[in-house]
Amino acid sequence: MTEGRAWRGLAGLTAALYGGLAWLWFAALVPEAGGMSPFDARLAGYSAAEGRAFLQALSDQGRAVYLGDVHRLDTVFPIALAALLGWPLWRRPSGAWRILALLPLFYLGADLIENARVAALLRAEAPSDPMFLAASRATVTKYAFLILSAIALGGVYMRTRTL
Repeated sequence: MTEGRAWRGLAGLTAALYGGLAWLWFAALVPEAGGMSPFDARLAGYSAAEGRAFLQALSDQGRAVYLGDVHRLDTVFPIALAALLGWPLWRRPSGAWRILALLPLFYLGADLIENARVAALLRAEAPSDPMFLAASRATVTKYAFLILSAIALGGVYMRTRTL
């Protein structure tokens, strides 16, 4: 298998995983939370009050989906996405370009931390304000590193016209 085919296969897998997550968010989580967006989808984060409102609105069924299928998919998806974004950066011949491959790894770390913190919120009987704020910071950090990864990848493409 050529490197290009492998990368396209990884892109397809990543898209399928995201499609599964999006379907679960919009078919299960949002309706089970009275139309509110899940924690993971809030690019600008959320306050403790907003987090509490979401948890109060979330049904037991929605909580089970969030802790079950969504959590499993949202563990595999960021791994695939980080590999997809990092691969073209890592394969550059220059060490300077390769350093940019760390950005998707930072995204991955932030996403996995976010997932653990959201799971802790969902399992806690009475989550504290610091728990909400820590989860929110992880969400914002995840999106910041995701955006930086995309910019780095775009920069490499604009400079080299290859991925």
